[in-house]
Amino acid sequence: MPKKKAEAKEELRTGVIYCGDNLDVMERLPSESVDLIYIDPPFFSNRHYEVIWGNGAELRAFGDRWKGGINVYVQWMRERLMEMHRLLKPTGSIYVHLDWHAVHYIKCEMDDIFGMGNFRNEISWCYSIGGRGKRQWARKHDNILFYSKGERCYFNVNEVRMPGKTGTHMRRGRDEKGREFLEKTDKKTGKVYRYYVDEGTIPPDYWTDIEQLNREDAERRGYPTQKPEALLERIIKSSSKKNDIVADFFMGGGTTLIVAERLGRRWIGCDVSPIACKDSRREIKKVLKEDRDIEIIGMPHGLDELKAMEPFEFQNHIIVDLLHGTCSRTKSADYGIDGHDFGHNPVQIKQSEHVGRPVVQKFESAVRREKRTKGIIVAFSFSKTAYEEVARIKLDEGIEIELRTVQELIADHYLRMGRK
Repeated sequence: MPKKKAEAKEELRTGVIYCGDNLDVMERLPSESVDLIYIDPPFFSNRHYEVIWGNGAELRAFGDRWKGGINVYVQWMRERLMEMHRLLKPTGSIYVHLDWHAVHYIKCEMDDIFGMGNFRNEISWCYSIGGRGKRQWARKHDNILFYSKGERCYFNVNEVRMPGKTGTHMRRGRDEKGREFLEKTDKKTGKVYRYYVDEGTIPPDYWTDIEQLNREDAERRGYPTQKPEALLERIIKSSSKKNDIVADFFMGGGTTLIVAERLGRRWIGCDVSPIACKDSRREIKKVLKEDRDIEIIGMPHGLDELKAMEPFEFQNHIIVDLLHGTCSRTKSADYGIDGHDFGHNPVQIKQSEHVGRPVVQKFESAVRREKRTKGIIVAFSFSKTAYEEVARIKLDEGIEIELRTVQELIADHYLRMGRK
């Protein structure tokens, strides 16, 4: 079992999103304060995703790869699962959504952290999309590990009954009120068991009635590993009550929080991606019953934080938030154009200092290729030769290239917001 840490001093807040490493965030939260945790962590699939995020205006790339192999991944997950165990109330529970890549490794860790006696189910979420097998049976299910904090966990499966099945070995009939039922008789005792169809059936530990999202689904928001709202609704309804606190520390597109809000639960979200945090906030606000602000805690604003961001995250932050523009839809054959500002002028983002003449010269060719007369390069600083080349291009070619520093854009942003 994990060792107890010193009690965190930070007061628990709900209805907020934390931007940052979830381990750092969880270490600040008080023990035994959360009723239900659902996480959909990276699957150790060694895939790399480059996708259009949200409405196509933001490019997001993220890796699901781990240098050092499975042992590094397991240790990384173990540290976080230990914190989640600490955060759960004695009656709380956790669902960890994985697939065949690492589920068996993580189950061993959870047996150790939560105790084998608190293992409740390994749910197989079965679907028909994807999973074509050439050298093995088609892989068409995910694994969801369900553990409780203790023996007395909250669980009400009657909240999520499925429509009753009529094609069974049981006798079918209707009572005096016309209600359809299924009936069987115990051969040893002669006792008759009757089940009414309209009451539904209790879901087993394999779920075949919830399909994976496809590209045309109305709830699809562009996040590559987005899960159906129906899946989260079943988990949240069965393992929490109204006003209970639901947490998702691998929030991604924010589906858990959206469903929790709709079902009247309080919630906490966390993701390392600033883009995911902003997009989730936007989507949650669509289902709010009252107008209220959703704070994102820990968004990177300082220069050191911006320099440490992943390149695609940095580009999105600059182009979408500070220039109010759109990012390129692909990183291939973009000729150095990372996006466009609100006037559709080409933009190039350099996450570096002392950007010089060669960058300006190449960008001029890209601007000319788009048949534009203006473009913007953003960096932390520029060399003297860069400014000289900008002046020459404007004089000789009639193309205006604006050099903007990140510091200037941030200052303008705060000025527009009325902040000093």
